[in-house]
Order: sequence, then C-alpha cells, then structure tokens
Amino acid sequence: MTHLKSLFKDYEGLSEAERVAHRSLVRGGISSVIWVVTERCNLRCIHCYEGGRTTPEISTKDAFRVIDRLYEAGKPLTFISGGEPLLRKDITLILERLKDLGFRIILSTNGTLVNEKIAKKFADLGIDNVAIPLYGPKPFHNHFTGLPVYDKAIKTLELLSDLGISLTIKTVVARSVLNNLNYIFEVASKYRAKAVYLCDFIPVGRGALLKDEVVSKGEWRDLLNKFIDEMILGDKYPDIELDIGLHPSAAIYVMEELKRRGYDVSRAEEKMMKRRLSVEGRGFVSISPIGDVLLSNYLPIKLGNVVKDGLSLKDIIDNPLYKAIGDSSNLKGKCGSCKYKELCGGSRVKAYIYENDILGEDPTCIKLP
Repeated sequence: MTHLKSLFKDYEGLSEAERVAHRSLVRGGISSVIWVVTERCNLRCIHCYEGGRTTPEISTKDAFRVIDRLYEAGKPLTFISGGEPLLRKDITLILERLKDLGFRIILSTNGTLVNEKIAKKFADLGIDNVAIPLYGPKPFHNHFTGLPVYDKAIKTLELLSDLGISLTIKTVVARSVLNNLNYIFEVASKYRAKAVYLCDFIPVGRGALLKDEVVSKGEWRDLLNKFIDEMILGDKYPDIELDIGLHPSAAIYVMEELKRRGYDVSRAEEKMMKRRLSVEGRGFVSISPIGDVLLSNYLPIKLGNVVKDGLSLKDIIDNPLYKAIGDSSNLKGKCGSCKYKELCGGSRVKAYIYENDILGEDPTCIKLP
C-alpha cells in the first residue's frame, strides 16, 4: 500500500493510519496486519486471487488469542478481510474485542451483507474505515463480481456515508477496468470516500484465466501521468487519497517523473527512506483463517502459527526468512542493482509469482530508465 498524495503533496488524509502503523512497528516490530478471518465468500469475482479456496477457520476463542498476540505486538494497523468477513457469525465479537483494546481497524467487505442494523453497529463500534469494492458501472460490476450485486454495494456506500463512517473504495487495475476509473472516482467523491485503493491485477486464482487483463508498463505509466496531472499537481478529488497496491515502483516512477519536470521531491525521498515501499519482511504480515502467519496473503509462505505455536508475533518475525526478505541487500537481478532498492525493494509478491524467487527482481517495475 502506497499513499501517493501523502508522499508527494501536503496531504494528511490517512496520516493517522500511518502513525498507528509506525508506532506499532517501533513497539513490537509489526506495523500492519491483514487478517483473513475467512475465505468463504458469497461472490464469484472473476479476478479473485483466492480462487474459491476454503481454509478451516479458528474458533472465536482462538480468534481472541490472535487479538491478544496483536495487542502484545503493539496494536498494529489491522485490516479485517476475507473472503467476506461478515460470513463469520462471530465477526461482531471480533470487531468489538479489537475496538475495546484500542485497535485501528479497516474492515474490507463486499457490502452485500450490510443492512441498516449492521451499518449502525459499525458506527457504534467506531470502525475506522470500511473498504468496499467497485469495478465500474452496474453491468460491468455485476459481470466482474459474477452476481447482480451492484445496487447492494451502492446502497451500502450510501448507508455508511450517511452515518459518517470513513470509506475506501477498492478496485483492481486490470485492462478492462481502466476505462471505468473515472466512474469509480466519481462514485468515491459522491460518497465522500477517504481513499481509492488501486491494486495491480495478478493472474492467479480465478484470475489465472485472465492473463490478457494484465496492464502493461506503458498503460501504468499513462495512468500515473494522469494522476500526477490531476491529483498530485492538480486539485481534482482533493479529499481522496491515491492508494496503490502491489506496485511499489509506481511511487518511484512518480518521483522520477516529477523530478524530470523540475519539481523538488526530496521530502518524498526522505519519507520513503524511513519505510521501504515493499513491506514484505519490513513489519507487515498476514494471518490466515486458521491462524497461520504468512509473509503475504497472496503467498503460501508460512512463518508460523499464532494460535498453535505458542509464539509471539515478534518471535515469529524473527524467522531468518522474514529477515532475509526485509534486507534489500539480498535482492537479486534488477532489484538488487537498483539505486532505489532501499526505498522500493520491488514487489516480493510478484517476484515470487512471476519469477518463482522471493528475492528475485520484480518484472513489472515501471520506473523511468
């Protein structure tokens, strides 16, 4: 996750989340966690990286043990994700426990199971942000999700916005979605979303059948140039953060392009020196439905189990592999020789998926030559 506006202009939209992550990193070595509480889902999105797999789920009692471990680790920024988290009957108990202990929570839900009662519960609990996916206008969104759920997603955005709950709209940067981005930003603006999260498409899971949807480096550069002109140098959508996922080189490209245009980017460079854009091995972990601590929710690389092993998260990230991945001097190929390896580090997820080498180069890097 890379907040472009926060990096390159005077923008404080999501700064509290970043401060929470930094404080937790200092306390216990963990900055942020994606906790996939279930892999069950009521949609059939054609691009889904999970591909319909289902892993056994821990009990409520063990979920509370996970929360205790997160608390001991310094209360990292916690993303509750799935599958569809609301399919867990105890999800309210999990959210209540986290908020009672003072966690900052981003809840990722497809919105189809949210009604007025649930929306009010989110507000009463003080859920810090709710992330809802949107892929385009009604016919396209329904095609992409595999079910006619567009109206329900929009109704959920309306409900949560009216209650003053902070929103993020998520989408995937796939070739067929590119033409819908203006629409997605307009919807985000209408419902006062704090951010639009644009995650680069990776052809795994169900998405393995959609290799033609992978956006080229040139298309990514054109998209970033548009964002530079409209939202970084310009003031279009002034209250919406640009959050880029699985593409750390996007920030390097923006920095190089701004530098090429004569702008001072020293402050952005200083920020990146404090926290590598590629977070794998650098304070980020994922937790699976069964309690496995993973290097990433996209990768099958297990570091330990927070329920069964009796280890703290700090003990788990002392794993030599985790430390090796976080050490940019170990990177290979173009990432290893890149002058920005300490700032960027390349996507370790893509290095593994495309190159079968977690320390290999990121073949999707789009920085300027």
